[in-house]
Amino acid sequence: MKSNSGSLPRWNEVTAIFGGRFDPPHLGHREAVKGLFQFPAIKQVLILPSATPPHKPALTPMEDRLEMARLNFKPTPQSTYPTEITIHSCEVDRAKKNPHIPTTSFETLEELKPQFPHLAFVIGADQLTQLPTWHRFLDLLVCCHWIVIQRKPENNETTNKNLHQTLSEWQSSQLIRAVSTQTWQLRNSPYRLTLVPTEAPALSSTQIRESLSKNGTPPDGSLLPEVWAYLKQKKLYGINKLHE
Repeated sequence: MKSNSGSLPRWNEVTAIFGGRFDPPHLGHREAVKGLFQFPAIKQVLILPSATPPHKPALTPMEDRLEMARLNFKPTPQSTYPTEITIHSCEVDRAKKNPHIPTTSFETLEELKPQFPHLAFVIGADQLTQLPTWHRFLDLLVCCHWIVIQRKPENNETTNKNLHQTLSEWQSSQLIRAVSTQTWQLRNSPYRLTLVPTEAPALSSTQIRESLSKNGTPPDGSLLPEVWAYLKQKKLYGINKLHE
C-alpha cells in the first residue's frame, strides 16, 4: 500500500487477516471481527485458522477448528452480522502438503500479499508482547499494517499495561514512530500499527475448554449455539461422557 510517512491507511481498501487457533472459536472472536467493520472500518476480513502454530499447538484437529470457524463467523438469520468475511484455509492447506513443518505468519503473508495487496494483520493486545518471538519478526513486522485489538478495558488492566510498555520499548529502539496517540509508523516502511478498541468480551478459549472438560458446558455467553452444537456432536474437549 503506497503511503507517505504522515498519512494513514485507506481502511476501506484494507483486507484484515484475523488468524488464530480457534480452539474453540467463541463470541469474543465474533464480536472483535464485527468491530473491525465499524472501526477502523476495513473492507473485508479473512479468517485464518492456524494449522500447526509453533508457539501454542492446537488440541483439536485442524479440520474441526476450520469447521467451527465457519460456524462462528457466519451471519445468522436474526443478526446483522457483516457478510464481507471469508474463511481462508491457506494455512490448513499448506500443512496438509507439509504435515511436519509448522506454519508461520510470515509465510502466510507472503502467500496472501499477491492476492490482497492492502493487508492488515490483526492480533490481540496480549499477542503484541510476544510478537518478537515469532518467526522472522523484523521482516514480518514490515510486511503489512498491524491492527492491535483491545478488549473491554475494565477486564484487561494488566494486558493494557504490558501493551503500552511494549510500545514504549519499541519506540525507544526505533522500531516504531508515533503518528498519533493510537497509531505508529513501522520502521523503514509505509505501514502502520494501530490500536483498535472493541466491545469484545474478555473470553479465552482456554477458559472455555476448562469449563467444558470440568462441567460439560461452556461459560454462559461464550459460544454461538451452532458452535456448541458442533462440539457436542463431535464430543470435543472431554464432554463425551457428559453428553452421550
